[in-house]
Amino acid sequence: MASSKHTINKHAEETLETGLNVRSNQSGGRFFKKEGRPNVRFRGVSFFKSFSIYQFMLKIPTWKFLSVMGLAYVAVNILFASIYFLIGVEQLGGLEQRSVLGKFWEAFFFSAQTLSTVGYGHVYPISLTANSVAAFESITGLLMFAIATGLMYGRFSQPKAFIIFSRNALFAPFKKGYALMFRFAPYKNHFLTDVEVKVTLVLKTAETGNDKKNRFYNLKLDISKANTLTSNWTIVHEINEESPLNNLTREEIKEAEAEILVFIKGYDEEYANSVVSRGSYIADEFVYGAKFDMMYEPSEDKSTTILHLNKINSYHHEELPVTI
Repeated sequence: MASSKHTINKHAEETLETGLNVRSNQSGGRFFKKEGRPNVRFRGVSFFKSFSIYQFMLKIPTWKFLSVMGLAYVAVNILFASIYFLIGVEQLGGLEQRSVLGKFWEAFFFSAQTLSTVGYGHVYPISLTANSVAAFESITGLLMFAIATGLMYGRFSQPKAFIIFSRNALFAPFKKGYALMFRFAPYKNHFLTDVEVKVTLVLKTAETGNDKKNRFYNLKLDISKANTLTSNWTIVHEINEESPLNNLTREEIKEAEAEILVFIKGYDEEYANSVVSRGSYIADEFVYGAKFDMMYEPSEDKSTTILHLNKINSYHHEELPVTI
């Protein structure tokens, strides 16, 4: 297998402004995960110092968020029900159950009523100790619901780009030669304006001995800016005399562990804020000799355009004018 250090285009200009690790033997795997998050894990500090509960609650899926909130609610009520048992359930008036389990459940639901400050049913505190615990629990409930409200608002108000990327990047026929292509599209009614796309290619090349170095190249795009993003956008990097991919074979691209880093920035008028999105393609996600299928068409009455988001990964094979 030929070494990619001999065939990288010398006319391609490297960039050192990525903020990413240059030493290949000191980095592992792809730089960005498929969904765009940095592929980095932190060590050397305590868990509680590196972990942000706020960021965690904002980033997890909705079903996990609701599960965590539900479990926290149940856990706090179990805690206070246990406290009422500890001080003596006889300090709660109106208990009807005789069994230990029955009394615990009545204490649990009394705790739920106190925590949510909805008022009491037939169970109520009758001693200073029980009233003190109930007062403390009501304050705890107010704080918990305030935090939950803030987290819910943060999740819904957090600016997001709402962009999906094609699963693969294609080497496709383009003009009289060929080009690297991938595409993305908005999947919600959050249409962006003043959209700018930057694409960086990472190649790992051999330096001295067995050491490798990460080389970064900003890829020149056929179109890198758009006034608005209302439909799919296919990004095209023409592979010519100035491209770092020029004359590289697919074996050399894979040997160099090529990765395409995609950065998208735009302005969302609904959020009145700038939003960003990131994507990544590694060599195993490249398809050679293919072209994307059309993913939009006019409606039956020709009054609007139908964008088929389920076709964003759809492509057909087309022969390249050169052998890669």
